[in-house]
Amino acid sequence: MLQRLRFWSVTVLSVVLPAVLAGVLVACGGGSSGSSSSSGGDAGATAARATATPAPVETITIEDNSFTPAKLTVKAGTTVRWVWTGNNAHSVLVAGHNSGEHTGSGTFEQTFPSGGATVQYQCGVHGAAMAGTISVE
Repeated sequence: MLQRLRFWSVTVLSVVLPAVLAGVLVACGGGSSGSSSSSGGDAGATAARATATPAPVETITIEDNSFTPAKLTVKAGTTVRWVWTGNNAHSVLVAGHNSGEHTGSGTFEQTFPSGGATVQYQCGVHGAAMAGTISVE
């Protein structure tokens, strides 16, 4: 009986266990065919992200009672980002959009998809006394 037990122990350890481990590795993507296709997929995704060109962004700073620069020229498709830095409350009214009032920090963005226009903007708190223009080419 002891011989029979040794036979089964050796069979399980040398034949069944490696087969089970190989199956687990393949199912988890640890096999050679799984890892090479996974790397190829990641490399393709990385290459696609590297070739995508982000939309240009121009920044207008909102200081105490002024926009800097107050006049800006951008290409169609550009996003303009207003950044609050001053201590006074301001908002941006542009192309029918209102940033809401901010003090000290915050950002607001507007993208200008078409060229051939000059867009006026102003502070919702200070009106025409604090205004600017964006020329879109």
